[in-house]
Amino acid sequence: MKVKSLLKGRLLIERTFLLVLVGALSYACLRIVSPFIPPFIWGVILALSTWPYYLHLSEWLGGRRSLAAVLMTLIQLMVFVVPAFLALNALTENVDLAENLLSQLVDWLRGEPPLWLEHLPLVGPDLDADWRSGRWSQALSPEKIRPILATAGTWILQGGASLALNALNIVLAVLMAGFLYSHGEEAASVAESLAMRIGGASAVKATETAARTVRGVSLGVIGTALIQALLSGIGFSLAGLSSAPILGLLCFLGAVLQIGTSVIWIPSALWLAHLDHEGWAIFTVVWGISINIMDNFIKPYFIGLSSPLPFLLIMVGVVGGLLAWGFVGIFLGTTLLAVAYTTFFTWLESKPET
Repeated sequence: MKVKSLLKGRLLIERTFLLVLVGALSYACLRIVSPFIPPFIWGVILALSTWPYYLHLSEWLGGRRSLAAVLMTLIQLMVFVVPAFLALNALTENVDLAENLLSQLVDWLRGEPPLWLEHLPLVGPDLDADWRSGRWSQALSPEKIRPILATAGTWILQGGASLALNALNIVLAVLMAGFLYSHGEEAASVAESLAMRIGGASAVKATETAARTVRGVSLGVIGTALIQALLSGIGFSLAGLSSAPILGLLCFLGAVLQIGTSVIWIPSALWLAHLDHEGWAIFTVVWGISINIMDNFIKPYFIGLSSPLPFLLIMVGVVGGLLAWGFVGIFLGTTLLAVAYTTFFTWLESKPET
């Protein structure tokens, strides 16, 4: 009896030690890979989203999958990384230009008000009176503006540093996507085996749903951005802006990055107002707001083409995920809801054991 008690105590100590060791090892591994988790997630998203195109390219190249993986990686580097580095270079080289433009804007605000200001409904007369009374001139004195300009320069430099970090993450994500192209079948087999071990056939079905949903979200993001860019370009052309194609391209980038198109059409409307084209300025604002509202309906529709989720849940996943985790939350929120939705109804349809 005493021997059995000693053996049980020894076994308990060994298991406790093993659990502590496994926990410490898992924690250490997590700390090591934690900087690479965001680019890994993006790499998986890129690989899943573009996997059909990779297969088509591989077939076109006569089954040379390694070459197709290299070409897909190079294409994505050019599409995602080159614009990021160009934007970073533009930021670092044009800090002084941005400050000068802000100074010119301040000088314009301290001058005579435009004629259209007092004709604005409701607030126009009050704004015009405040402008002419000198209240805005006092608020925009050089002593008060100088710290704002310094803060703007610092903000631009900080934005450049953040953009550089994001560009590095994009490079890592694209390289990881290239690795997944070359070893996609093996990775899919491991994921399927793991899902089968954890939850059986229902878990395998959930992983397939997750893959389809990620592709659907990619289609939704890109498709919505293209529509917004096209409509924005048409609006800019109607308003008489000569750089309408470039502005439309910037709207596409803003929509893809979830910055929004407002950062493009608001300055465009202000520029039109500065040129005394008040009607076209108001048109640009109304047009831009309409495009932004459409985003909330077009994107869930495109996602719904590949996802089993109802439209309302897709909208909740897109908006809720974006608010919770940022851009990547659009993918995570919708995918997690799709997996939960599929798992729940698979469980409901299964027959209870008797």
